[in-house]
Amino acid sequence: TGLVSTMTVALTMLSDSLPKRHRAPGYGIFLSAFMTGFALSQGLAVALSHTGVSIAATCLLLSGCIFTLFSMPETLSADAKMKAVEKRAASGDRGVLQIIARPIRELGILNRDRFFRRLAVVGFCSAMIYSSDTTLIIYYMEEHLAIGYQSIAYMLFAMSFLGVLVQVFLLKAVIAWFGEQKTLILGLFFGASHNFIYGIADSQSVVFVGLLVSELTSLHYPVLVALRSFNVGEDEQGHVQGAFHALASIANAVGPVLLQAIYNRTKDLPYPGPGTMFVFGAGVFFSGCVVACTLPSKQANCQDSDTNRQPSGEAVDLSPQDTSIELESQQEALLEKNAIRAANSYAGTP
Repeated sequence: TGLVSTMTVALTMLSDSLPKRHRAPGYGIFLSAFMTGFALSQGLAVALSHTGVSIAATCLLLSGCIFTLFSMPETLSADAKMKAVEKRAASGDRGVLQIIARPIRELGILNRDRFFRRLAVVGFCSAMIYSSDTTLIIYYMEEHLAIGYQSIAYMLFAMSFLGVLVQVFLLKAVIAWFGEQKTLILGLFFGASHNFIYGIADSQSVVFVGLLVSELTSLHYPVLVALRSFNVGEDEQGHVQGAFHALASIANAVGPVLLQAIYNRTKDLPYPGPGTMFVFGAGVFFSGCVVACTLPSKQANCQDSDTNRQPSGEAVDLSPQDTSIELESQQEALLEKNAIRAANSYAGTP
């Protein structure tokens, strides 16, 4: 199941199709659909047997595969595809060892400049804890707070429902008010907050507050993905998303092991005892929050990136009127190009 990351491919397709200022909200809507499916999937386990769930999951995945094959248009432009082919040819990877080592070399995009290095640190801190605490808190509620499975199911459903509302309605408004960088910082701060609440929770009501706050943490993820796409060319969207997904996979492996080690050493200690692992997670999230504050603002905000940077990365001096006209022209050209590409794909033309 880990051979191909469908999430990375989907995010790359959205990056190809959406103007910069719509990317973070677009990612949020996509994630809200994912959360809705996750919430509804809980009913399968109640209504069907284990075999029935497996059959239903297989049928749903096959349906998605068929829909993608026959209905989804190609989002990568011919120019971007040609550039990628030329880069592949120029790399000179011919031998088996060179081909095997190529994915490792492509992680070098994380070290491209100061912005990408700091964004990689933020992404690592987020992935290491966010993917771990979501699972660990369920076992923690059962074992240490004596919360029943049915109560946990209701809380998780409410949490998922709030997550959909956050991604569909709140994310776009927060970005419009504060910009991408401050939205990223705010989401990471909520991440530190909900982990701290987990750590000090001594009742069902307190941990439920933490679960609700954790959905506000999800504000940061679409912005984190969008910031990657803002700062690379059209031909590098898949490259940068894949590299950061690989980094997140490493963090996903490190996080549970580290938190479990902290739990084993603190579970018999006085308050907060076993909750110390979540307090540690809050510290990691806060560290990511601090690093996010140091991101160069010209690269960490869509408007600054569009108005102050050329494709080559050189600064330009544009008046507000010229900037507005240029942005509208670029967005209209991009949307027109994507519409023509989609029409050609549906019509079966090359």
